Amino acid sequence: MEERATERGIDPRHTENFLLSQPEVLEASVWFQDGDLEAHVTVLDELAVPMRELQARCMNEIGLHQTPRNILMIQSRARAA
Repeated sequence: MEERATERGIDPRHTENFLLSQPEVLEASVWFQDGDLEAHVTVLDELAVPMRELQARCMNEIGLHQTPRNILMIQSRARAA
């Protein structure tokens, strides 16, 4: 499935780079699962930007085909000094 999705011009790195350009996102990982894009993003505050808002930004800026079907939001933990 991943090969077919890649052949349609879908590049997970493009979506990952877009997510990383969002001010609320600290880290992002995007991959194919069963032919769909999935993502994990680390944010400072889970309430700062809802998953649906990130999906809407993806759709508006890079297109529906580059928008992850699911985005798992992970809140960043404070690091010890």
